[in-house]
Amino acid sequence: MLEFADQATELITWLRSKTQVLALLREVQELQKRLGPLVIKAVIRAVLTRWTAHYLAYSRLLDLRKMLVIMVDADEGRSENEKCVIAGDPRSKRKAEGMVALIRDNVFWKGLLRYGNHVFIAMHSIDKCLE
Repeated sequence: MLEFADQATELITWLRSKTQVLALLREVQELQKRLGPLVIKAVIRAVLTRWTAHYLAYSRLLDLRKMLVIMVDADEGRSENEKCVIAGDPRSKRKAEGMVALIRDNVFWKGLLRYGNHVFIAMHSIDKCLE
């Protein structure tokens, strides 16, 4: 399960480092908001000094899954010089291709959900002990 956590952290770090990708994600969310009630959400990164931060960051990533898939699908349909997700020098493109593959990987999302459920149960147990 820690593999999924590491992959999620890598995806979050990559997303937060790409302002064009974040802008595209926001654009996708705004378009979806017109179709029905939706709150625009940002990608959040865990703060190591807060033990609940990882759970919250991964939960937010799970909330954004549908929007991320829509984003990469829409970007794939663009011409080569208009792409925002897989763009840049060859090294950046290879990294982006890996992140797109992760976004499309159902096993990753199911594993991350399972990991989040375990963390939630552990948090609940700790809360009970602290009470």
